[in-house]
Amino acid sequence: MNKKDLLQLNVVPDNETAWLNYDQYQALIEMFERVKTPSDDTTILDGDYVQLYDFLTNTAKLQVPMNEPAIHFNAFTLIRRGYKIEEVTAEEYHQLLALMADIDQAEIADMDLAEYGGHRALYEYLTQRMGLSVKAGRGPVWHRAKALVEQYQATHQPADSYFHRSKPC
Repeated sequence: MNKKDLLQLNVVPDNETAWLNYDQYQALIEMFERVKTPSDDTTILDGDYVQLYDFLTNTAKLQVPMNEPAIHFNAFTLIRRGYKIEEVTAEEYHQLLALMADIDQAEIADMDLAEYGGHRALYEYLTQRMGLSVKAGRGPVWHRAKALVEQYQATHQPADSYFHRSKPC
């Protein structure tokens, strides 16, 4: 299939922000990794494609044609969209920054997580104190916390310093 044909398969809304939560997003990635590369226009779907189709239509609420190329393309597009990042409080934000300050950034695929140390402390804060889902691994923990911090920073920009300057007498 050429690019024009693939783009015609797209049913993911262009200007809509991510709507899947973190757990749904992780489930989508796992299902996507299980499917084989699509054939040109297979309408007889294997179990993995049926499961992915069910997710796209029931969980993501997309109207996807029931063929491998459409399912594969829209799942990929939805993965690229990301997930809806939760809001954090100012206290949580500062605690995340403090925990992240003492550890190195990890690659997303780094699934090692020691029993003790900075990444473990961050993992426990995210899962136990904040009640969030995150895969146990240095990479997933770091990147989940980073997304929360960046979301907070994007929505809580400091007030324009121009309006807070003292006026000359």
